[in-house]
Amino acid sequence: MSTELECRICGYHCAAPAAGELGACRGNTERFAGVSHHLWKCPRCASIHNIDPVDFADLYRDYPLNQRRLDVFARGTLRNLLRRLERAGLAKDASILDYGCGNGVFIDYLRQRGYTDVHGYDPHVPAFARHPEGRFDCVVANDVIEHVADPRATIADFAALVRPGGMLYIGTADSEPVRMDDLEPHLMRLHQPFHRVIVTERSLHRLAAETGYAMVAHWRRSYMDTLLPFANYRFLDEFSRALGHVLERSFHPSASRVMFRRPRLWLYAFLGYLSPSAYEPAVLLRRPPGAVAAIETTEESQA
Repeated sequence: MSTELECRICGYHCAAPAAGELGACRGNTERFAGVSHHLWKCPRCASIHNIDPVDFADLYRDYPLNQRRLDVFARGTLRNLLRRLERAGLAKDASILDYGCGNGVFIDYLRQRGYTDVHGYDPHVPAFARHPEGRFDCVVANDVIEHVADPRATIADFAALVRPGGMLYIGTADSEPVRMDDLEPHLMRLHQPFHRVIVTERSLHRLAAETGYAMVAHWRRSYMDTLLPFANYRFLDEFSRALGHVLERSFHPSASRVMFRRPRLWLYAFLGYLSPSAYEPAVLLRRPPGAVAAIETTEESQA
């Protein structure tokens, strides 16, 4: 391989990556399940990059997760996400922006829970495609930075939308435990070709520090990991695996039948929290009063 690679997270350059840094896996949607997606894991910071060219408009024209509904599973996991914000002081009258909102499931959930000043932004969903103006008391950017070509630039964008004294929540996938010679077990977290850059928990904390905002709280476990039956990451992962890791099958009315063909899924449904198959680190930051977002993009900051 002669193409020079550059890590978007730490700035590492490489013209001849070692064999152990490269890998390929199939996608986990109907459209991309038969396509081989090429990945590179940075040897310095362990971030995983999709190195194939991409047309984002085409990529998201039929994104399966935009078919999500506010069902019992979504409510269980979103309740956990909202608790994280409420424990940090989120008030019912706060202005909230869900950045990367998809089809607005979290927006609907917040409104049902009594939050009235809720907004969404997602450049790939026509109903939410207009970039927000002004600033918000709380910006939630969950499962966003792994979907973009330049996570640092995207963090700068949504950090600037937080009012002084406001909160910023960033959650993402975790690349650290992934072995490039054994990618099949990680198809759910890799979510190819939609995840463009996947970082480690340590890199997420470093990116968070570059904003200049104060750390309020951080988590290693996914917000999807709860003690509620069926609402834990391990169950969702094993359920997806039983359906061939094709995302659309999970939304089909007949999907639940797999529970009777794979009895072990019942164990994960109730006890999966005790044995997570992956982590999804998150940080909750507060913008100091009067502070200006200070995202560093210089060569020195990336070294």
